[in-house]
Amino acid sequence: METPSAGTDWRKHIIRQLQRRDRRQKLHFEDLIHSYNQLLMKSDIVQLWRDQHLPSASSESPDPQNVVNLKSKHRKELIKMYQANGELAQEVFDLSKQRKHREVELEVSQNRLVELKAKLSELEGERERLLAQFGELEKANSRLKEEYDSLQQLYRSQWEQLLKQEVEGTELIQSMIDIKAQAARDLNYRNEKPKRVKEKNLEKDLAIVSRVPLSLDAEVFHPVQKLSPEAATHQETKIFKPFRSFRKRANTSFIGVDCNPMNFCSVARVPARVRFSLQEAHDGEVNAVKFSPNSKILATGGSDRKVKLWDIVGGMLQTVKTLEGSNDGVTSIEFDPSGLQLLAGSYDNTARLWSLKDCELKHTLSGHSAKVTAAKFKFYCREAVTGSHDRTIKVWDLSKAACVSSIALPSRCSDIVCSDHLIISGHFDEKVRLWDSRSAMKTDEIPLQGKVTSLDINSERTQLLSCSRDDLLKVVDLRMNETRQELRAEGFKCGSDWTKAIFSPDGSYAAVGSADGVLYVWDTLTGNLETSLVGQHRSSINAVSWSLSGEYVVSVDRSRLANLWTDC
Repeated sequence: METPSAGTDWRKHIIRQLQRRDRRQKLHFEDLIHSYNQLLMKSDIVQLWRDQHLPSASSESPDPQNVVNLKSKHRKELIKMYQANGELAQEVFDLSKQRKHREVELEVSQNRLVELKAKLSELEGERERLLAQFGELEKANSRLKEEYDSLQQLYRSQWEQLLKQEVEGTELIQSMIDIKAQAARDLNYRNEKPKRVKEKNLEKDLAIVSRVPLSLDAEVFHPVQKLSPEAATHQETKIFKPFRSFRKRANTSFIGVDCNPMNFCSVARVPARVRFSLQEAHDGEVNAVKFSPNSKILATGGSDRKVKLWDIVGGMLQTVKTLEGSNDGVTSIEFDPSGLQLLAGSYDNTARLWSLKDCELKHTLSGHSAKVTAAKFKFYCREAVTGSHDRTIKVWDLSKAACVSSIALPSRCSDIVCSDHLIISGHFDEKVRLWDSRSAMKTDEIPLQGKVTSLDINSERTQLLSCSRDDLLKVVDLRMNETRQELRAEGFKCGSDWTKAIFSPDGSYAAVGSADGVLYVWDTLTGNLETSLVGQHRSSINAVSWSLSGEYVVSVDRSRLANLWTDC
C-alpha cells in the first residue's frame, strides 16, 4: 500500500486508491453490467416499437375494446420481459459465482503445477544421480566379473590338480597297503615254516615209535625225580612254548590294520589336553565314535553317510578306510569283541554289518519303520540288537541277517545296551526299561527326570550309566536296581537327544560332552567332578569314546571336529 508524502499529494493518493477500488469492484460486476446493458438495449427496441405503432393507432379514433386488448397484450409482454430480465439477472449471478469458483480452482491448479514442476526438476536431478551411480556400478560389476572369471579358472585348475593328487595319494596308499599285506603274509609263512617242519618230523617219529613194541618190564620204570625251580620253569617253557607261539600267530589283520584284541586297562588315565585335533573328520556333523577292542583303531560315523576307520600312530589319527553303503546319516557304531566286525545304525531305518577283514558290507538289517538310534552286539556276538524310533527293539541272527524276535515299546527308543540275556533300553518318556531277551518280557523299570539320550554299561556288567535331558548323569547298580551316584556339574548342559555319555574302561570315571563344547569327567565312586576341559570344541559335543587301554579319549562334535585327548 502506497503512503502519501506530504501537502496536496494526499488528495492524489486518495483518488488513486478510489480508482483501484473501483477497478477491483468493477471486475466482480462486469458480467452483470454487460447483461444489464443488453437488457436496456432490448428495452430501447421495445420503446422504439411502441413509438412506431402506438401513435398511428392513437390518431384514429381508438376502439375501446382494441385499447383494452392492446394494454393487456402489452402488459403480458412487459411481464414476460420482466421475467426474462430476472432470469438473465439470475443467470448473470450464477455465472459470476461459477467464475469465482473456477478462479479458485485455477489458482489451486497453478499452485499444484508449480509444485509438480519443482518435484519434476528434483526427480530429474535424482534420475541423473542414479544414472551416474548405475554407470559406476556397471563398471564395478564388470571388474568383479573379470576377477570372478579369473578366480573360477584358477579354481578349476587347482581342483583338477587336487583330484590328480588325491588319485595319486590313493594309489600310493593302496600300493603301501598291498606291500604291507604281502609282507605280513610272507612273515606268517616264514614263521609257520619251522612249525610245519617240526610237525612233519613229529609225524615221522610217531610213525616209527608206533611200530616199536612196548615192553612193560620193571626195568622200564624209573623213580620220579624232583626238579629244581629253574628246571621246572625250563620244562614248563618247553612244554607250553608251541601253544604260546600258536596264540601269537593266530592274531590277524585286515588291509594293513591291526585288529588284535587287548585286555582292559587296570587304571584309566584322566584326559588333560588335546594330543591331536582333526578339523574335518567328516563332510558333515559327526554323530558317533568308538575305539576297537585293541585301542589301535578308531571308528567315526557322520551325517555324510560314511563310517571312517582311523589308525592311531604316534598320537595322531590317520585315515585307513571308509565304509560306505549307508543311505543316510550314521547314528551309532559298535565293534564286536574280536574287532573283526563293525555294526552301525542309520537314519535310513536300517543297521549294517561290515567285515573288517576286507572292509566289505556283510549284511543289511532291514525291518524298522523309523530311524535306528542304536545297534549293539549281544554278549556272545552271534546276535545283534537294534532300537528305533518306531518303538520297537529287534533281535537279529547275524548268520542269517534275519529278525528272530521283536519287542514292542511304549515310547521311542534312544539307546540300548546288552548283557547276556538282558537288554536295557532308554526312552523319550524319561524311563529306562530292562527286558529279558528270551521271553521279550519287561523285568524292571527305572524312572528318570528327562528324556534319556544314552546308556552305557561297565565292563563287569554290574553298573549302568544314563544321560538325560535334565542335564543329569546317573550310575545305577544293576544288581539292586538302585541309583548309586548322581553326576551333575555347574555349566553342564546336554546338547541334544543323542548326546552320548560313557564309562572309562575300569568303570572309575564317566565322561560326556556339553552343549557349549566342554568335556566333563566325573569320579563315579565319589560323584565329584574330576575335570572339565574347556576351549577345544566350538559346538555341542555329540559323542565320546574311551580306549580300552585307558590311554586315549576321543570327542566329536557337530562342527565336524574330532579331538584325541591324553593325560600328558
